[in-house]
Amino acid sequence: MTSDSGPHELSFQPKLFANASQKKTVPIAELYKQLKKLSKELNGLEQETVDTQSLDAVTRQLLAPSLLRHKEPGVVAYVSCCIADILRLYAPEAPYSEDEIKAVFNVFIDQLQLLGDTDNQFFALREYLLTSLATVRTPALVAMQADAEDTISRFFTVLFGVVSTGQAHNMQMQILDVLQQLVEEPKTVPQDVIDVILLQFTRRRQQDNAAAHQLASDLATNTADILQKYIYQYFNDVIVSAGQAGTLDDLRAAHVLILELNRAAPGTLLNVVPQLEEELSVEDVDIRVLAISVLGEMFGEKGHTLAKRYEATWTAWKGRRADAAAAVRVEWVERAVALYQQQPQLARELNADVAAKLSDVDERVRVAACRSLGQLEMGTAVQGALGDDVVSALGERCKDRRAAVRAEAIVALATLYSQVVGELEQSTTVRRKWGGIPSTIFELRYINDPDIDSKVESIMTGAILNFAKIRDDREKCRRLLLVFDSLTPKAQNGFFSYMRRQRDAILMADTFLELCERSGDDAAVEQQQRALAAKLSAFFPDRVKLESSLAQLAGLRDTDVYAGLRQTMDVRSDIKTVRKCQKSALKRLASLAPNLLDTTAPLWKCAGLTTINRVLVPYLIENASASRQGPFHGAAVTLLNYTVEVFPEMLELSKDELFAVEGLQARDASAVEERLKLMVQFAKAVPNAVPRSTDLENRLAALVRSGTVAQAKRAAFVVTQMSGAADLCAALTGDVVDCLDDAKLERRAPAFAALSRFALHAPAAYATYAERISQFLVQMALTDAEAEANMDAGDAEWEAREQLSDMGLARVYAVKILAHWLAGMERSSVTREIVQMVMGTLRQLVRGSGFGRSAVTQHCVLVAASSMLKIAGRGHLERAVGVADVQSLALVVQDATFEVRSSFLLDKLVPALASRRVHARFIPLVFLAAHEVEPGVLDHVRHAVEQRLSQFRPTPGSPSLVESSLPRLLHILAHHPDWDDAEPLRTLELFAHYVDFYISCVCSAQNVSLLFCLAAKLKSARSKVQGGQQTQRLYVLSELAQFLLREKSKAANWPVNVYPGELQLPDDLFEMVDGTDQMRESYLDPEFVALRSKTSGSGAKRTRTKPKRVAKPSKKSRGKQPQVDSDSDAMDQVSDN
Repeated sequence: MTSDSGPHELSFQPKLFANASQKKTVPIAELYKQLKKLSKELNGLEQETVDTQSLDAVTRQLLAPSLLRHKEPGVVAYVSCCIADILRLYAPEAPYSEDEIKAVFNVFIDQLQLLGDTDNQFFALREYLLTSLATVRTPALVAMQADAEDTISRFFTVLFGVVSTGQAHNMQMQILDVLQQLVEEPKTVPQDVIDVILLQFTRRRQQDNAAAHQLASDLATNTADILQKYIYQYFNDVIVSAGQAGTLDDLRAAHVLILELNRAAPGTLLNVVPQLEEELSVEDVDIRVLAISVLGEMFGEKGHTLAKRYEATWTAWKGRRADAAAAVRVEWVERAVALYQQQPQLARELNADVAAKLSDVDERVRVAACRSLGQLEMGTAVQGALGDDVVSALGERCKDRRAAVRAEAIVALATLYSQVVGELEQSTTVRRKWGGIPSTIFELRYINDPDIDSKVESIMTGAILNFAKIRDDREKCRRLLLVFDSLTPKAQNGFFSYMRRQRDAILMADTFLELCERSGDDAAVEQQQRALAAKLSAFFPDRVKLESSLAQLAGLRDTDVYAGLRQTMDVRSDIKTVRKCQKSALKRLASLAPNLLDTTAPLWKCAGLTTINRVLVPYLIENASASRQGPFHGAAVTLLNYTVEVFPEMLELSKDELFAVEGLQARDASAVEERLKLMVQFAKAVPNAVPRSTDLENRLAALVRSGTVAQAKRAAFVVTQMSGAADLCAALTGDVVDCLDDAKLERRAPAFAALSRFALHAPAAYATYAERISQFLVQMALTDAEAEANMDAGDAEWEAREQLSDMGLARVYAVKILAHWLAGMERSSVTREIVQMVMGTLRQLVRGSGFGRSAVTQHCVLVAASSMLKIAGRGHLERAVGVADVQSLALVVQDATFEVRSSFLLDKLVPALASRRVHARFIPLVFLAAHEVEPGVLDHVRHAVEQRLSQFRPTPGSPSLVESSLPRLLHILAHHPDWDDAEPLRTLELFAHYVDFYISCVCSAQNVSLLFCLAAKLKSARSKVQGGQQTQRLYVLSELAQFLLREKSKAANWPVNVYPGELQLPDDLFEMVDGTDQMRESYLDPEFVALRSKTSGSGAKRTRTKPKRVAKPSKKSRGKQPQVDSDSDAMDQVSDN
């Protein structure tokens, strides 16, 4: 070695061979010694200071085949390290020829292939070799050779096979460096290298060797500008090959690789993205679907801005939402919805498009859109990105005509809501956007579809209320109130309707299971079971399957299953018990008959008391008793009021809390009134269950004596429902009668309100004072004109009852007291004089209905008409309301004041008919609403007729009560004051509308012959009322009805045949006569027939003739159409007034 100032020479000249031919090396021990010493000295030399001439001998010796292919691996390892150092010292030139370099690098690759064996004694040498290659950039020597593709490919194959997660990070970086050199230095990258790199991005390779995948990702990222063209060419070749072969397997695999490359090294796809854009418009649908899918996922990659960098591609991708192929639109909407999760800001651009796909013409697209939305995780960003139009469109799909779409939409909407419900109270924004979802879901009840109903019931306690995740009963109640408080009035009716549906299902299911427990070989019991199964299954989808399954369930005769299921619908069971019994009973059922689980599941979900449950009632009472300013006061009051109607037994279990005196001592008068209202409803629903205590009696008595009108009235009723409280009723009746004294005018209205309850519900107590006050009440009801004039000053505008003056209220309640006196009497106590007095008063009021009345008189008319219905509903008094009275009530249906006619019709008459509390002779009155100006009223009447009244039949197979009411309707019309013989054409046009309305509600292909026969039969009868003129009108109406029925049949293509049955006209209205002459004669004006036929034939719109009596709605009622509850049971609600 030279001095420090001159070049450094290799001082050690190793003796590696036994002879000059170099075919045989020195003994192995010596050889190791020589190579180790050589390696050490070479390692110490620096490239800048070495005298390369001193290396010439060693450089040539190390290439000897006897060394490069020595059988001892350690020898080859040392030789490789020495050669690597020599290449370092000679750099940038190499002391070898191209062939020699190729041979050397193949030896290097063999050594690198052993890097995975970290426990090998020569691992350090191989690690040193790798480091040298990485730092000196030696691989460039082979990379620049023209025919080095195989060698380069070997490098990639070996190093990707060697790298592993257990290696040191530094070693992995050195491998990356080596491979990067081999990509950067050659003029072209071998195709085998591209294949090896892309192989690392396959899913299987990622699972087998994550380190290799990461290595490929880093390499592709670092060399993206070089690899772009090769990757583009690779995918182009795959596409061409797929087109020629006619198979898409390779193409799908290639698109998967594109996704992986986009995640790991998006820069390599510069030319591939436009290629994907082209695929969006190719003819092959499968390729378009692939392109939609891949680009959709690429746009959604977090941290990437592909849509901004390739705006044309983004636009083209969005355009595929309108692709002609449904499969493409399905894929598009799935990917578009996924962007809400992946790229919320970008997804905002798609709100209108996603909303449109929810209304796509193809069911599959709508299903995909709904399902995808239901899979979103509702973080803050997603909530902000989802547009109101998307949420609204999803809600509309809940009413889709296709069951599959409806099911997905309902579940999706409920799932979204379940994720945000916890934020509703804290965030106004969240409440505004998502709080309406329960309303959308519960309004589905109006569709009255068993499939929808079962779906809603299955998610009610799940996604909507989510009780399973709430342990505390108080919190469950709060969640229930939170949801209920957000409901629209229409949705609240829907919620209540589901409660009634549950109640009806429970009643039938419990009876069915009880029969199953008792069944044996009793044929009568089995027949009852079959009848109940048929009736019960009508509530649910797959009616036939459910009915068959219930029959199989009855055949199991397993009392454990029956008892467990019955306990789930027992009002005494708490929510935990319901769930526990449900689980155990269904588990046992699964072991006995697993095929019954799926078909009967909707029934058990419906009947299980997991929504409204007894454990929630005390907390509902607590919230209802809180301040009116409390967050859920109103919701709690409403829920309790309805719960006591549907499940009164639940409140009976909490009646101590309900009837606690503290609830009647609140300073807020309205809070006391609401608590009393709840007590009243409970007392009506559960007779003889009002608890009795001295404190409660004293507080109720105080409210009767000194409370408000509502307090006195309701407290009086509660007192009448207490067992053994007759003496208290008598004492309180006496106290309130004393308020007739003019000196106590300020207490007259509350006293009369209370007295109206005592008259009806404590008739014995009232009877003592009846004679004393009856004449006074009649005078007050009819002849207190001066007081009325002072009160109303000629103001005929409608006012709510609460807004009337005390004297006005007293007059209204005077009418009530008289009517309740008669209605509350036992048969033995009724006298002709009392009937004449009361009915005479009511008739004067009802027949005085018309225009120009005061607000108080309007209320008196309404009360009088309603009281007639109540009296007619008492069996022993039914005939006290005669034919003329029915005629008068018909005119109340057409009262000039909207509030009077609508309240009488919808709140009194329709519920009374639907619950069959009054005779069917009152049914025709509902059709007198035909000229109603408020369409909501007609909708309600039509629904009541079609869903409830038309179902009533005296005997199975006989005409329904509504069908049989046609003669009564025509009789009423014949006596209607709007009939004008001087204007026959106008009269017929006016009265044809009544008959048309009846036909639209009642007539069908099955009963048109029956109705035609009933109408025709009138020409063989005459009216018992008022004689000839009305009988003549009756014949006109008979022919009018026949003409309109024939017209309807012709339009609907229904045959009108001879009705085979025997028909009888109501004998209270008609007497039969020889109809030969009438049958020959025509009574219907030919001009009307011609005009009507001409209008029908031309399709022109008929001009509506308005009746004389029906006025426009008052200013206060205009725009306030009554809400129509689509559920039939809603008509059973009767006001407390």
